[in-house]
Amino acid sequence: MTVLETLANWCHDRDAVWTETALSRAEHAIADTIACIVAGSQDAVSKRVIGSLLGWDGAGTSTVIGTSRCSAAPWAALINGTAAHVLEIDDNYYPGLTHASAILVPALLAVAEEIDASGASLVDAYIVGLELHAALGRGVNRSHYFAGWHPTATVGCIGTAGACARLMGLSREATLHAMSLATSMAAGNKAQFGTQAKSVQCGLGAQHAVMAARLGAAGVQGNPAVLEHPQGFLALYGGPDPRGWEAPLKILGNPLAIEEFGLAPKRHACCGSAHNTLDCILDLRAQHPFNADEVRSIEVLIGASNRRNLQYDNPKDAFQARFSMHYNVALILLYGRVSVSDFTDEAVRRPEVRALLDLTHISARRFDDEPKDPDIRLPHLVKLTLKDGRVLRTERAYARGLLQDPFTDAERADKIADCCRPVLPGNRLPALFDQLRSVRTVAKVRSLMDLLAFRPDRRI
Repeated sequence: MTVLETLANWCHDRDAVWTETALSRAEHAIADTIACIVAGSQDAVSKRVIGSLLGWDGAGTSTVIGTSRCSAAPWAALINGTAAHVLEIDDNYYPGLTHASAILVPALLAVAEEIDASGASLVDAYIVGLELHAALGRGVNRSHYFAGWHPTATVGCIGTAGACARLMGLSREATLHAMSLATSMAAGNKAQFGTQAKSVQCGLGAQHAVMAARLGAAGVQGNPAVLEHPQGFLALYGGPDPRGWEAPLKILGNPLAIEEFGLAPKRHACCGSAHNTLDCILDLRAQHPFNADEVRSIEVLIGASNRRNLQYDNPKDAFQARFSMHYNVALILLYGRVSVSDFTDEAVRRPEVRALLDLTHISARRFDDEPKDPDIRLPHLVKLTLKDGRVLRTERAYARGLLQDPFTDAERADKIADCCRPVLPGNRLPALFDQLRSVRTVAKVRSLMDLLAFRPDRRI
C-alpha cells in the first residue's frame, strides 16, 4: 500500500466520532480563522485579488467574506484564503509546520456552502484535514521548511484536498486521486515572506485543494505513489534531510495531533517565529518592571528556520515589518503589544520605533542542531540587559496561546470581536458570535456565511 493510499483510506474510513477536546479545539480554530478572514477582507491585498478575478469568477454560491459577492468555490477559497493570512494573525500548526486553519477553513467553507453542508460536517472535515497536515508535514519537515518551501501552500494544499474530499463524501479512490492531483499543484516558497505574495500563496493553496477534490470527484487520476516515488514529493520537496513516511504513518490518528498538540492561535500580529521572544520580554517585564528607555540590549537565540523567516532587521514597509524581530521587539518595549494597526507603512516609519531597532541582536542555531521531528521544539532564549547593569534571562519553547499557556475564553472572544466589529454591522454580531461559539450545531453553513456578507437578500 502506498503512502497516499494509507492517508486516503484513513481520511475516508475514519468515523466521525470525536472527543470533546478535538471538537472544541476545532471550533475555536474555525472561529478564530473566520474572524481573521473578516479583518483581512478589508486589506488592500485581498481587494487586489478580487479585482484580478473580475470577469473570471462567474456565477457561484460561495461567499466572498466581507463583500457582497458570491463566486465559484475555487475563487472564493482563493480570496478568503488570502484574507485569512494577509494580516499574519491566523494560527500556526506545529505538527505540520503549516498555517493549517488559514488554508483549511477557506477551502472547506467554500465547498460547504456549495454543497449545503452542516456545521458538524465542516468541523469533521477540519479535524480530518488537520491530521493529514500533521502526517504530511512530519514526513518532510523540518527539512522541507528549511529548504525554503512554504508548507502552508505545499503540505497544506495536499492535506486540504483530502479534507475537501471528506466533506464532499468522495470514495477512497477519488480521495486518493484528489490528494495526488493536489501534489501536482503544491507550490509556494519562503522567498515571498515579507511580501504581498505570501498570503496569496495561502489562497492559491486553498483554491487548488478545492480544484483537486473536484477533479478527483470527476474521475481524474494521479499516481498513487506520488509521495514516495523517486521523482515525487519527498524526493523533490524534502530538502536536505527529510524524515520520511514510516514514523508519521505509525501514529496517524493515534493520538490525533489536535488532541496532543492543539493549535497555536496568535497573540501578536506578526510572524510566529518572533512570538516566543516577544512573550519572553513580556514575562521579564511582569517580573522586573522596566520601560523601553531602561534597556541597553536584547540578545536572542532562535532556531535556524526562525532566523530565515525573520529576515528584515531594518524593515522598509508593513509587510517586511511582520517578518522583523527588531521591529516587533521595539513595539513590545514601547507599547507592550503588537497589533494590526502597527502594520502600515506610516507606522513602520515612526521615529520612536526605529530608534529601538538596534537594541536587538539575534543568534540562531544551526539547522543540524535542531530536532528533525517538528513535534519537538527547542526553546528560544532571551538575555535582556538594562542600563543599570541588571541582566535578565528567560526562555520559552511555547508561545502564549499554545496548550502550555492557553488563551482564556474571554481572550478568544475579544480577538473575534476586535476583528469583526470594524467590518460587520453591529446588529448581526450577536448572531454571528452565537454560531461561532458552537459551529458543530449550525444546521447549514450557508446561514453562517450569510452573516459574513453584505448581500441584500442576506438571511438572519
